[in-house]
Amino acid sequence: MATDTPVRDPQTIRDWMCGPIVATATPFKEDYELDLDALQGHIRFMIEGGVQTGDGVLLVAAAAGEHPTLNVEERKTIMDLAVEAARGQVPIAASIQHTDWRVIEDLAKHAEKVGVSVVQLAPPYYYRATESDVLRLFEMVASCSDVTIMIYHTWWHGFHFSVDLLQKLAEIETVRVLKWSSPNQKAFCKGILALKDNLIIVDNSGQYVTSHSLGCSGFITHISNFWPSYARKLWHLLEDQDYPAVNEHLGAFNWPWSDWCAKVMTLTCGEGPFIKATMEEVGLQAGPPRPPCVYPPDHLRDELRVLMRQAGVPKAAIPAHSAP
Repeated sequence: MATDTPVRDPQTIRDWMCGPIVATATPFKEDYELDLDALQGHIRFMIEGGVQTGDGVLLVAAAAGEHPTLNVEERKTIMDLAVEAARGQVPIAASIQHTDWRVIEDLAKHAEKVGVSVVQLAPPYYYRATESDVLRLFEMVASCSDVTIMIYHTWWHGFHFSVDLLQKLAEIETVRVLKWSSPNQKAFCKGILALKDNLIIVDNSGQYVTSHSLGCSGFITHISNFWPSYARKLWHLLEDQDYPAVNEHLGAFNWPWSDWCAKVMTLTCGEGPFIKATMEEVGLQAGPPRPPCVYPPDHLRDELRVLMRQAGVPKAAIPAHSAP
């Protein structure tokens, strides 16, 4: 059922930019072309599984969606289809990261035109940016589009947002969300406390109890791609402040699955391989990751099946497509 409140209204953003923020996979056909039918079915599967306004956001064409391997037209196509498939039942967010500022502005304008609720923007990459560069980039995007911007702190690429810079970015009217993580626990906590009144903060570090208790409004997850009710339950436990139950819930699947994903990442790059392998195991049509990434080898697929069976991961209602 569609919400009565427009999901993209920035005035009500704290009502809808919350819960599991699902880093959504991009299905491909066996020839690596976009599988739009599978993407539409995947989005409906997640919505019907509980990823709806107030209980989540779908983040498409981002890292989990293999955006570095997508061309600009493919990214626009995914935005279009996601908004259409969502039917107003869940906010859609999308990545606009790129090395070309003209492409970034083009993606921001397109996102606003088709009804994407939030765009994700990180600092420039390849060239090492200064704080002035980052501030200038966000100001440029804000000047060309009114779409809501989510700051993405990709510190592992070498740029660390200072609290001072984040406060300056928060003064830009359309900058309303921060996807936050830090290699330093103290800095992670201090950032939340310093910024939570001015920005909606989404935990991208998996520190669910700590981040929620300090004021985060949601968390990034991959699990909703294949088990949406699991992440929804986690969100409700957090909102109930039943933190012992949160840790028990995480220990039943999230933590062991994360350990398995780490093994996959020692063999191939990106997030697509481990998300898509797990999607295929529940019967969802995901297709292969784009090269140079590959599917996990058979021994890890066997290990995954045991882990999923022990955790009681349910099969999806959508017909399976045979993995290569």
